[in-house]
Amino acid sequence: MRSRFLKYISENDLFDKNAKILLALSGGVDSVCLADILVKLNFNVEFAHCNFNLRGEESHEDQDFVKKLSVLYDVPFHTISFDTNKYASQHKMSHQMAAREQRYIWFEKIRSRISADFIAIAHNYDDNIETFFINIIRGTGIKGLLGIKNKNNFIVRPLMFADRDEIVRYVESNDLKYREDSSNSSDKYLRNNIRHNLIPLLKEMNPSIGKSISKEISILDNINSIYKKTIHKVLNEIIINENDRIRISKEELLSLSPLDVYIYEIFSPYGFSDIKSICNSINQDSGKQFFSSTHKLLIDREYIFLSKNNSKATIEASVDQSVINIDIPIKMYFSITNKISYNSNQSIACLDFDELDFPLKIRKWEFGDRFIPLGMNSYKKLSDFFVDLKLSLFEKEKVFLLCSGNEIIWVVGYRIDDRFKVTSKTKKMYIANLLE
Repeated sequence: MRSRFLKYISENDLFDKNAKILLALSGGVDSVCLADILVKLNFNVEFAHCNFNLRGEESHEDQDFVKKLSVLYDVPFHTISFDTNKYASQHKMSHQMAAREQRYIWFEKIRSRISADFIAIAHNYDDNIETFFINIIRGTGIKGLLGIKNKNNFIVRPLMFADRDEIVRYVESNDLKYREDSSNSSDKYLRNNIRHNLIPLLKEMNPSIGKSISKEISILDNINSIYKKTIHKVLNEIIINENDRIRISKEELLSLSPLDVYIYEIFSPYGFSDIKSICNSINQDSGKQFFSSTHKLLIDREYIFLSKNNSKATIEASVDQSVINIDIPIKMYFSITNKISYNSNQSIACLDFDELDFPLKIRKWEFGDRFIPLGMNSYKKLSDFFVDLKLSLFEKEKVFLLCSGNEIIWVVGYRIDDRFKVTSKTKKMYIANLLE
């Protein structure tokens, strides 16, 4: 098996004998097998173990086991204990997803700290087949049908050539001890259900089902390469990047066919899954919004806008006359001068200092807000003001106000209130400068 291992990593250009490897060691049969192979082939390897505290005393026993194994092999050992239940609750995700996210973040920190070239994960041939069916059952694009990559940036999976039976034979023939995860016997997890029930049934129909699926995955991988090049060429022509958002012409998007495929490729990487609803909304009235855990999608009159969801960001600030600059919720610079001047730049507000009541307040606009736009002598609702400017919903949601007491003195970046403008009677000028 060791010779096959060396052949596999060489043919697939995973890493060479000079590479430094950080091995994710759970203590299970797969990772113990990989640990033994790497050590006995004299690779420069260090072990990393995560205790997710999900199985009570078993989790601590796993941690003790791999620590002793590192001593036996005389290999540097890294370990960490996670409060996975708390992490899952805070991030509104399953325990499995929480554990996965925590471990890969930590593995990368250790890899960087010890200057390892790669992080080795002990996924095997059978894991790849199971993942293929998991993705089909859950629903996926073509990417999900490609199985598990044997190399992805710093992540390598050098045991993908070996099935589970071969790994068990290697471990038993070398008299290696390993830990058995009791949760592996439970069919409440989809992977276990597939492993214990679906795969055996398929093997009754086709004893070589594993090889058949692997062949299909290889074909799909080649098809995906062609598909991606074509899709990305088209998307690069219609997607416009604008600082903290992207903009897409509805007209150009609607000219593409099949539309749902392009919609999926554009928005699924940002966490959007309701592709059908997005497609149906493009031709409807503007203003429809969709939210993922990280992003916001707005379908406006002529364009579709995609931006990060900053709903949790601080959206208010207090500004005393001694404040020179702020970074949150927006970047602004403030100054006071006796030299009176005028500036038509919409990013700069020149205000009569003596008309202001400090501290000033910066906040988001709200429905019902009104002010007297510069050059007018009566109040105007902000909602009507925005209609006159033909602002998109996305642009309106980004608007901040600079206020003195209960009065709006500046719709930041757009217009000051006429009552606070600089006049011939102004003795001291307050300048608020919006920074990009």
